[in-house]
Amino acid sequence: MLSTSPLAYAAEDVTLQTIKVRADRPSSIDSVVLVENTQAQNRTLGGMLEHVSGVQSSAFGPNAGAPVIRSLSGSRVQILEDGQSILGMNALSGDINIPFDPLFARSVSVNKSSDSVRFGGNAIGGSVDVDSGLISRKMESKEKDLELVLRKGFNDADAQGLRMNFNDGTHFSTNLQMSFQKIGHYDIPGNSKAGVCNSQLFPSSGGVNSFLADSCQKEAKIQQVYNKASQPFIDQFMKENPDWADGDFSFYTNQPTSVWQRKTYVNPPNPAYVPGTPKTVQNKINKDVTPDYHGTLGNSHASNSHFAVGSTYFFDRGYVAVSLDTKNSDYGVPGFSMENKSFGANHDEGLPVGVVISQDKYALEATLRDPVAYMESAQLRVSRLNNTSGERLGAAKANDYRFDTSQAELLLAHRRAGPLSGLLGLSHQSRDITGSGPQLYLPDTRTASSALFVKESLDAGWATFDAGFRHEKVEHDIRQSGFKTSRNAKNAKLEDRSFSLNSYNLGASAKLGQLFGAKVRYASSERAPDVNELYASNRHYSIMTQEEGNQDLKAERARNTELTGLFANRGFQLSATGYVMKYENYLYLGHSGLQTANRLPLKYWKQTDTTVKGFEIDASQLIQLGGYGKLNLSAFADLVKNKADNPDKLRAHNDGAYLPNMPTNRYGANVLWENKGWKAKLSSTWYDKQKYLGKSVSEEVPLDGYTMVNFQVSRALQVPNSPFAGIDVFISGTNLLDEDARPHNSPLKYIAPLPGRGFQIGLSARL
Repeated sequence: MLSTSPLAYAAEDVTLQTIKVRADRPSSIDSVVLVENTQAQNRTLGGMLEHVSGVQSSAFGPNAGAPVIRSLSGSRVQILEDGQSILGMNALSGDINIPFDPLFARSVSVNKSSDSVRFGGNAIGGSVDVDSGLISRKMESKEKDLELVLRKGFNDADAQGLRMNFNDGTHFSTNLQMSFQKIGHYDIPGNSKAGVCNSQLFPSSGGVNSFLADSCQKEAKIQQVYNKASQPFIDQFMKENPDWADGDFSFYTNQPTSVWQRKTYVNPPNPAYVPGTPKTVQNKINKDVTPDYHGTLGNSHASNSHFAVGSTYFFDRGYVAVSLDTKNSDYGVPGFSMENKSFGANHDEGLPVGVVISQDKYALEATLRDPVAYMESAQLRVSRLNNTSGERLGAAKANDYRFDTSQAELLLAHRRAGPLSGLLGLSHQSRDITGSGPQLYLPDTRTASSALFVKESLDAGWATFDAGFRHEKVEHDIRQSGFKTSRNAKNAKLEDRSFSLNSYNLGASAKLGQLFGAKVRYASSERAPDVNELYASNRHYSIMTQEEGNQDLKAERARNTELTGLFANRGFQLSATGYVMKYENYLYLGHSGLQTANRLPLKYWKQTDTTVKGFEIDASQLIQLGGYGKLNLSAFADLVKNKADNPDKLRAHNDGAYLPNMPTNRYGANVLWENKGWKAKLSSTWYDKQKYLGKSVSEEVPLDGYTMVNFQVSRALQVPNSPFAGIDVFISGTNLLDEDARPHNSPLKYIAPLPGRGFQIGLSARL
C-alpha cells in the first residue's frame, strides 16, 4: 500500500487518494487524486479541486474557474467527462467556464503529472476526469433510487435537483439527472477594486503603472499644469487682451511692469503668489473605466441548468451504455468591461460582459471482457460534443464560437503474463470551430488528431515498474470564412499546419521497509500549438489583449522528473513530492511594448525554454474516538515556480522572468469528524503574498495574502413511517472571516475579489 497509494489530504472534499486500476490505467504508478463530490458550495470545477495540493482555480470571477495544475492550465490540462475530452472554448478564453454539474457529479480524478501518453498533448500538464454519474458501469444495488436536492443560499446560489435510477436488476439500468443553480449577485466585504488601484497607480519613481491601470480598468495619466502661484505679478496687458493668451501662464509674469507696443503697463501683484513654488505641477488623473462597487460584486449573476439521461444494457461479458447530456449557462463577468475605452471617452456608456454557454453531448461506452484470445478486455468510447460559447456586450452579441467535436477511442487490455499487464489504445478526434459576431479573434478551423499508444506495467512484488509510449498526429486546417487578421498580425496569410508528436514515460515505485515507500517518474511529452497560439488575431477582450498568433510556432516538449516519498504508521500518513519540468519551446503571450486601440496591450505568441518546479506535502492523522466517532486531522503545503531559462533582453524587459498570474504558495489544515450520521468539516487555507512577479512592461503588483476558512455540518436522518429511505440535512459556510480574497493567479484579481462570507442550507431526500 505504501508504494502504490500517495496521499493528498487537507482538502475539504478530498478522500484518500485512490489508485484506479482500470483498462485505461493499468499501472499502480499512474496514480490519481480522487475528489468525492461532498462539498455543497462547488460553483466551478476549479473551485471543487482547489483544495488539492498543487491545484488551484483560475477564478475568472465566481462563475468561471478552471483547474490550474502546478501553474499550468488551458490547453495544457486535459478536461474530460467520463473519459472523453470536453475541452472547448474554455481552454482558449479564461472567462468561459467548463460546463459542470456541481450537484450530481460523483467524483473527479486528478492526475497532477504529465498524462500525455494516455490523453495526448493537451494533457502535458495533467488531466482532470469528471465521473458524471450518468452511466452505470455495474448493476445498481437497489431497483429504484430517487434523490431530491434543495439548497438555499445566503450570498451563495440556490439549487434544486433530481436524480433517479431505475433498473430491472439484471440487464437494464437508466439514470436521469436534472439540476438548476441560480444567484442574482454576490456580496463582497469591501470595494470591488483593490486598494493598490489607487495607492500604486503612480509609482514613486514617476510616471504611470500602465499595466496596473489597465488591469484595474482605470484611466490614469499625468498632466503638467501651470501653477498660478509661481509668479508674483499679473500681466496687465494680457488681462486687457485675453485673446492674445496661449494659456494660463500668459497671464502671469515675474516683472512689475510690461511694455507692449511702446506702452508701459503696471502689473498688479498676484494675490495667490507663493514664493519658491515651481512653474508647473502634476495633475494626476485617476478615473474609473468600470464602476468600483462597494459591498456588492457588480455583474456577478449566474444561472445554470442541466438535463441528462443515460442507459446501460448489461450482458454476460460486459455492457453497452448510451447517454444524452445538455448543459446551459448564463452569467456575468464581474467588474469587467470589453470597452476599455480611450482617454477622455464617456465611461458611463461601458457595457457589462456576459457569457452564454450551450452544450449538448451524445456518448456511447461499451466494455467487452475476453473478446479474443490473449485479450482481457476491450473498451470503446464514442462521443459527439456540440458546444457554443459566446460573449455578450450588454444585450448585443460580441461573438459566438461553436465547437463541434467527434471522438472515438478503443482500448485493448491484454491478459496478464506473469508480472506483466498493459493495454494498447487507438484514438481519433476531429474538432470544427465556427465563429460569428463582430468581435472575432479566431478563424474557422478544423483540427484532427489520431494517436496510437501503449502502456505496460511490471509488478515485481517489492517494486512496480511501468512504461508508456504515444505517437500522435495533429493537423490544423483553415476553413473559408470572413475572418480577417489585423494590421499588427504576424501571419501574412493563414496556412494549414500539422505536427507529429511522440511522448513516453517511465516510472517505478518501491516499498522501503514496513513504514516507507518511494516513487520516481520521468516523462517526455509533446504538445502541438492550439489554434489561438497559431492563428489568433484582433482584440481578445476577455484577456484584455490584442492577441496575435504565429503559425510558425514549434511543438512544446516537456521533460518531467518527479520524486515522491511516503511514510505511514499507526494512522499517520505523509506524502512529499518534488518535481522539475523542463520545457523546450514553452508557449507564452509576450508583450510587444505597444498598445493598440482602446489601450489594449499588443501581445504575440512566442516561445522560450522554461523550467517549472515545486513541491507538495500532504499529511494526515486518523484518530479513533471510540463511541465519539473518528477524527481526521490533515494539512498540506505547496509551492510552484514557472521561470524562463535565460530570457532574451526583450522578454526580460517586457515580460520578466516569471509570467503574470502565477499561483502563490499555500498552507492548509483540515479537521473532519464523523459519528453516527454526523459529519463536520472545518478547513483553513492561507494564500501567501506572491514573491515571483511577472511583468507587462510594468512589474506586476502583488496583493496581500489571505486566509479562507470554510465549514460544513451534515446529519443523516431516518424518518419513521415516511416514504423516504433517508434524509440528509446540512449547513455550510465559506470565507467565514469575510476576507478581501484576491487569488494572485486570477486575471481579475484587481477588480473582482472572491465572494464574501456566504452560507448554504439544504437537504437531500432519497425515496
